[in-house]
Amino acid sequence: MIILDPDVDEERQQEMIERVQQIIRDAGGVVEHLNDWGRRKLGYVMDKKADGRYVIITCSATVDGLREAERVMTINKEVVIRHMVILHSRVQAEVAKANGAPVPVDDRPDGHRLP
Repeated sequence: MIILDPDVDEERQQEMIERVQQIIRDAGGVVEHLNDWGRRKLGYVMDKKADGRYVIITCSATVDGLREAERVMTINKEVVIRHMVILHSRVQAEVAKANGAPVPVDDRPDGHRLP
């Protein structure tokens, strides 16, 4: 999962997404799905930002590929607000490969945060 700064220009955001995917592929991984959830409110303010662009990349990757992708995202703090690698069990991985990452339903009234 990557949370991008929504105020950074679209071209730079797209370059970061493509770069991460290329790193995964170059290290022998396979990108199964790319789910762009778009601009969403953050659970709490991060780096003085109230929202971010959420992008979920579902992939099978090597440890070296993931480490390099994390290194690149950490260096690019002006584009990437946060990132997180989530490892799935075999069953979860099969579901994710087949369906990607569904957009979560936010049924909170506008302006309310999670407790």
